[in-house]
Amino acid sequence: MDIATLHRLGDFSCGIFFMFQFMGTLLLYLKGRTHRLQRSVFWLMLCLLGISAFEFYVFFIDNFLGAQLRPVTNMLQLMAVPLCLMVIYTVTHDRPMPWRWVLANVLPYVAAIVTCLLTLSRVVYHGLMIFAAIHTVCILAYGFVEIRKYNRELRANLSSDSGYSVNWLRYVLFLFFGLAVVWTVATLSVSQAATITYNLLCVIIFAMLCYFVYRQESMLEALADQPDWDAAVPVSGPESDSVSGVSDDSGPDGSAQAAYLFADRFESVFSKGKIYLNATLTLNDLARELGTNRTYLSNYLNRELHTTFYEYVNQWRVRRAKELLRETDMLLEEVALQSGFNSMSSFRRYFSAHTGMSPLEYRKRKMDRA
Repeated sequence: MDIATLHRLGDFSCGIFFMFQFMGTLLLYLKGRTHRLQRSVFWLMLCLLGISAFEFYVFFIDNFLGAQLRPVTNMLQLMAVPLCLMVIYTVTHDRPMPWRWVLANVLPYVAAIVTCLLTLSRVVYHGLMIFAAIHTVCILAYGFVEIRKYNRELRANLSSDSGYSVNWLRYVLFLFFGLAVVWTVATLSVSQAATITYNLLCVIIFAMLCYFVYRQESMLEALADQPDWDAAVPVSGPESDSVSGVSDDSGPDGSAQAAYLFADRFESVFSKGKIYLNATLTLNDLARELGTNRTYLSNYLNRELHTTFYEYVNQWRVRRAKELLRETDMLLEEVALQSGFNSMSSFRRYFSAHTGMSPLEYRKRKMDRA
């Protein structure tokens, strides 16, 4: 392929990339920014759109940077590294990144860009390139560790295998690594082919990020922050008082009474309220029903009942399924639905794990005994 054609394809890929950024940012804005992750991705896209708009202007309209065009634009593109770290942190934490961490990751890039503009120093430019390469590797390692930890936390807050996870972010991280390699090649070699590949990879990464953010909207809702309700009832003991954030001034008898009332209410929402029949029940849902918060409720399950939310809810579902299998001739699909399971595969898996036999085997054995 001749050089002129490559240049045209390069310009075309730049235009596609810029248009996609604009449309993606606009759609993120119109869709709404209910959750922190949605807001974080929107601001990431907006910042990168601003950088792309600046680059489009200096490359195609007015190069007022002169010989500093490529060093400055390359350094501006490196700002994507700390911005991506902030998105990874937002995905894997239910709180914003501390400002001192934000500044520690962003300031080296800002300082290098300003210094390079003022001094025209190639040493600063190459120093930032090396720093960004090391920073990228550290971010990737951090991302894989945090994804694994957060998936465990996510499972603990859901009562079923609902397809929610942040494993999709691993693919984004792999693409991000590939993007960093291609960007480095394109920068060092000034290769049009590498530039085209870089632009297309950017489009793919941002498309995946935007798609999965809204595909996982239910997950974001399930893990949304909750306030520490004033109505939270402390479980007996000084440890649980500190967990709930509620001080107890009524003495030992009052604390024991509060613990008894909470335990009774907790049992009631399952035995009488049958809250477990909600196939998408989350720890937040149960906490709202009880007038407490997610952290306190999780500690109550772990310390007092020696189980997890996931296991406790599905024990009730299996108990209900046993009743229906013994007392009715419902189809298994209907039994699963009426017991609170969200799918047949989940029903069979949970039931077999809790009883040591399949639902059909359980029904046949009970019928044989009758």
